[in-house]
Amino acid sequence: MAGEIKFAGTVIEIDDEVVAKVTSFERSVSISEEDVTGSEDVIAGTDVLQQQFVAVAVGETATIEGIAVEDEAGPDAGQSALAEAAESGIQVVLKHTRNSGYGKQLTGFFTAYSENGSTSGVYRFSGTFRVNSKTEIVPGS
Repeated sequence: MAGEIKFAGTVIEIDDEVVAKVTSFERSVSISEEDVTGSEDVIAGTDVLQQQFVAVAVGETATIEGIAVEDEAGPDAGQSALAEAAESGIQVVLKHTRNSGYGKQLTGFFTAYSENGSTSGVYRFSGTFRVNSKTEIVPGS
């Protein structure tokens, strides 16, 4: 019997370093399209065109959010890896593994990274990752 997927136990890694205190992960896919409507694409019995589109590009991003963690030695190693990757624009591997062991290995680079804090809470970080390629993660493989 299938069950819902829980976020608890989700692990985000950047170049084999676990990113600390991840509170949110989102993968988004966007499709670019091109209008290919021709003069022959009419609605039957009318002189009105029925628009026709084709997909021309697929883009994917992943957004990570979490709580900033540090000790006497400085920021958490995984969080530091995230910030360093974002600040340098280098290509990295981001692994998103759910508590079931299934997930995706995403290769790409960060397009945005931010940290923020206020008197009403703890420091938080967020980053947006451009996915150039991906592979499935299957438990036991």
